[in-house]
Amino acid sequence: MKADYIITNYNSVTSAFLMEEGRLVKACPLYNGSILGNLYIAKVVNIVKSINAAFLDAGTGDYLYYPIADNQGKEIFTKHGNSTKLCEGDEILIQISKEPIKTKKGEATSNICIKGSSIIINRSGEIGVSGKICDEEKRNELKETLRKVIDKYSDIHAGAIIRTAADKIDIKQVVDEAETILCKLKTMIEQSAYMNSRKLVYKVENRYLDYIKDIIVRQKYDDFSIVTDIEDIFDDIKQMTSNLEIGGTFSAEKNILIKLFSDNMTTPSQVYDIKSKLEKGMAKTIYLKSGGSIVVEPTEAMTVIDVNTGKAIRGKNTENTFLKINKEAAEMIARILRLRNLSGIIIIDFINMKQSENVRELVEHLKREIAKDEIKVNYVDMTSLGLVELTRKKESHPLTLNDFR
Repeated sequence: MKADYIITNYNSVTSAFLMEEGRLVKACPLYNGSILGNLYIAKVVNIVKSINAAFLDAGTGDYLYYPIADNQGKEIFTKHGNSTKLCEGDEILIQISKEPIKTKKGEATSNICIKGSSIIINRSGEIGVSGKICDEEKRNELKETLRKVIDKYSDIHAGAIIRTAADKIDIKQVVDEAETILCKLKTMIEQSAYMNSRKLVYKVENRYLDYIKDIIVRQKYDDFSIVTDIEDIFDDIKQMTSNLEIGGTFSAEKNILIKLFSDNMTTPSQVYDIKSKLEKGMAKTIYLKSGGSIVVEPTEAMTVIDVNTGKAIRGKNTENTFLKINKEAAEMIARILRLRNLSGIIIIDFINMKQSENVRELVEHLKREIAKDEIKVNYVDMTSLGLVELTRKKESHPLTLNDFR
């Protein structure tokens, strides 16, 4: 598959756009307002026993929700009273696990998690391996080798999740990355003991670099181009890729092109037709090539998506027509979830089909499409009314056109 990752100033907002085979599947404003993944020293301002949760002040502008049961025994206190439990006035090191979304407060956790290209370091005390690494011998070798490294950091309850990318690189590279992240995490924990509350300890920067690195290491695309007309960003990408090794090499044979766009007569936005593709993907009603359409209705509780036949009913074989529209709609819906960053509960009302084999074919097609998402999407069920239920993990707020203005 061919993909292009474009970073440019769109409507004066520095943004990144991912195209797969010319279709826009991901858009992200690169402003510095995100606090997801940042580490802070937070003060416990209130404990609500009825919901077994605390509310913390980390200086982020609003209180953070902190589920006590999920973090029991994992707290990293920088200031603590005499009680064995979490108390009001205590100060702890936390990480932002969920950003504030609409009326919901942001969420904090003590299970600090730092992502690398091939490994995720956390404080679970356990080692997990991606289910996509199928070679049992490789899985066991990775776990045994990493266990020796993790055990050296038992004082911070270190754990790890070995990512899919680890299957494509040498184990030594995975170990080296784990050592680097573990050392960084231990240093931050030790230094936090001398910091005041409402203090930023660690900020996730240049998220686009992590995203690019992840794509390259996982070798997700056969042909991958990175295009930008911003010189500072181009230099950052070149610096990152020059330090990156994939199985000992990083070269043209990987079909990766990094290009500084320098045409004074046009812009990357115009060349890749970003405006029309973004507006179409963000529209309430999206028209399909088959003649059907889908209507996207975000609500406070869930996102509802309706698939309509429109002008597509031609001839006598309506069942095949319905299947064709539904499958095209499934592909578009999977792209919309990524593009708009929709999360939580998603209900899809596909066109009703009478033949059970067509329903099964549609469901399998939808599962294949949502599996392409970087964020976990669960197919839950199809109800007796024919409504498909999905859930998508919440990480940050959903996007609209206003985020790019």
